[in-house]
Amino acid sequence: MGPPYLEIGPGLGALTAFLADGGEKTVAVEIDRTLAAYLRGRFAGSAVEVVEGDFLRTPEDEWRRRFPAGGTVVGNLPYSLSSPIVLRLMELREVFPRAVIMLQKEMAERLCATPGGKEYGTLTVYLSVLADARLERIVRRSCFTPSPEVDSAVVSIRFRSGFPDPLLGNLRAVVRAAFARRRKKLRNAPVPFLPGGMETWCDLLSRAGIDPSARAESVPPESYLLLARTLPAGGGRHPGDG
Repeated sequence: MGPPYLEIGPGLGALTAFLADGGEKTVAVEIDRTLAAYLRGRFAGSAVEVVEGDFLRTPEDEWRRRFPAGGTVVGNLPYSLSSPIVLRLMELREVFPRAVIMLQKEMAERLCATPGGKEYGTLTVYLSVLADARLERIVRRSCFTPSPEVDSAVVSIRFRSGFPDPLLGNLRAVVRAAFARRRKKLRNAPVPFLPGGMETWCDLLSRAGIDPSARAESVPPESYLLLARTLPAGGGRHPGDG
């Protein structure tokens, strides 16, 4: 038996049934009360525990309690919630070091994009720095009933260890600033978190080996990480951050 699984949004339980048949210990979190009740009845007596709740709102301490040795996230993510769920997985990377998720093909390509294209953005940088992410396969819309209007894709994610939260905060600050005006040069990025403003920002860019006249989508993830490391501890906090 493999590591315990957390399934996000099991719906009617197609994937859940596969895990249950294999005897895999699974926590299935479902926000819909009616579906949660149905799943409890369907998988009663199996290794599946159905939890009615919102994955995005569940505190980290609760997941640590349920997965003291860590776990693997699986699920067919709702298209409208893919970005916040992926961001939440980054925050929970120590609890769930691995994820295999299906999402809209366009989002999958965005997560696994390389510098220089329109798909390359903030989520791409975050994930590239924190994890090894790979687009495993395309799932055509014809595989579903009823058929959606877009194709899907399966992405596997393996988070790297040893990445402290303060550094992640700095990374998110510099990347948000860089992509805030992605059509403009980096020297024009809004940097309210830097007391020295644009002058300090351009100096930090240069120290990280980034040309201030470049545009955000041309800068590789490792350069953004180096830029994040140049900020002082807590230097990435924006006004109003909690």
